[in-house]
Amino acid sequence: MADESPDFVALLGDLVFRGSSPSEWSRFDRLAAPLRDARIPVVPILGNHEYWLAPGPALAHFFARFPALAGRHWHEARYGLLSVIGLDSNERFLPSAAWAEQKSWFAAALARADADPSIRGVIVLVHHPPYTNSTVTPDERHVQQAFVPVFEASVKTVAMLSGHVHSYERFSRSGKTYLVAGGGGGPRARLAAGSRRRHADDLFDGPAIRDFHYLVAAVGPDGLTIEMKGMPKGGARFEALDRFDLPWPSARVTG
Repeated sequence: MADESPDFVALLGDLVFRGSSPSEWSRFDRLAAPLRDARIPVVPILGNHEYWLAPGPALAHFFARFPALAGRHWHEARYGLLSVIGLDSNERFLPSAAWAEQKSWFAAALARADADPSIRGVIVLVHHPPYTNSTVTPDERHVQQAFVPVFEASVKTVAMLSGHVHSYERFSRSGKTYLVAGGGGGPRARLAAGSRRRHADDLFDGPAIRDFHYLVAAVGPDGLTIEMKGMPKGGARFEALDRFDLPWPSARVTG
């Protein structure tokens, strides 16, 4: 990812409000036209709104826009030293067998990355955040249970990125970074303050209602550098509001 002429763009779900609405997907097509015209690869994951209101037609619209996925709900891509893994965290929309299959696939994908000396780091994309101080939605326990343990056990994982909550948060747990970056649009979620916070360790010192934003990541020989660029409601330009480095983990090979 980069700010100008990026290697790829990751979309963390909720690309439209109603996934079964042709008109809303047409609007998305217009918004995404610059990416398509520039032939910039897009790594999308499914949000809950991609399943609304009729899951069959909704998913058909989604996968028609991203034929490279070939109908896959979970997937991995490689960009130089970085592996990017996208998951479908919509447990309630997936059959139990598919949910179990995804968990097994995720563990195997991380084991392959840990054993591959050409991969220096892994980022994981999920829609639902395992940790958040949102006053609108709680922590997503199913993500904590299904994905966080194997993510934290992996040698090369550096960050888990999520959307869903219309805000920006940054947590560090067990040597891994958890980012909530759902600030692309829609009503912004108020975060709990003071003693009402579930998590006192948000590393971004921002207000309860945070700016619209996007993330920019640069891949370097020593790791990732990530910037959050935000713009207040009614603003005219984005400015860097948060910046941090994520060094590559140990190159130890598992076996």
